[in-house]
Amino acid sequence: MEYNNIVAAGECCLDRYAGEPKVWPGGITFNFAMNAANAFSGKNIHLISALGLRDETLFVKKLNSRGVKHKLTIVRETPSIGIHLDQKGEREFYGYDPGGLLDWYPSESQLRVIKDADLLVLTRYEAISSLFKRLINVPTKATRVVDFADISGKGLSEVKVMLANHDLADICIFGLSPDEGDLRNYLQGLANDHSGLFIITLAHKGAIALLEGKTWYQPAFPVTNVVDTTGAGDCFAAYFLSRWCSTGSIAEALEAGCFAASEIIQKRGAN
Repeated sequence: MEYNNIVAAGECCLDRYAGEPKVWPGGITFNFAMNAANAFSGKNIHLISALGLRDETLFVKKLNSRGVKHKLTIVRETPSIGIHLDQKGEREFYGYDPGGLLDWYPSESQLRVIKDADLLVLTRYEAISSLFKRLINVPTKATRVVDFADISGKGLSEVKVMLANHDLADICIFGLSPDEGDLRNYLQGLANDHSGLFIITLAHKGAIALLEGKTWYQPAFPVTNVVDTTGAGDCFAAYFLSRWCSTGSIAEALEAGCFAASEIIQKRGAN
């Protein structure tokens, strides 16, 4: 299959780093689209999302700088989140505010872009579950990818609820702390019954891929100075999917994703 139209549908978010006045354009879906513009050379990258009017210029300027096409619905307020970085550059999120995101229903023009996608990338975490349910059920010919974000620290019962629609995705991506053995075992068991591909990123331990009972592992690339891990998973996803779409090689895709993640964590900002 030719993957020419890459569509990311989901959230834009204002990233507010603790103690800093500057507000950064971010959000998992936005970060993916920005990284995909670099990773998918020569392909059409589209962002479908919603944001507040006062922040439109901030996001559009960044999107235009990378050549990302976009259809953005104006809602009452852009989502925002606080980010605390420890001395090792590890991020911790706090104070998420969905703004007007959950009021957004895709327009006809946005639905057409999703319908014509070759690769559709969606984001699913609990705070936006209602939006995800709307987007995952939009008719499309695309290969569907769902990024379930970082599920570290969540109970098994909560994770089972989150994954209720995993069978609608061809590729599922999860972030997980390396020491969470129970959740990792659960995901590996679930992958055996899934018809598509499971990807689990493991922070400084790299990433694994699971498909049809087979497992691939890629260690993380060593980094001397970690500055900001906020966008590591989003960057990984863009470069993993780009290499997988072009070569079909899971091993090469894992390597590309892990290397790109090792690069982005050496600077401030998620995209």
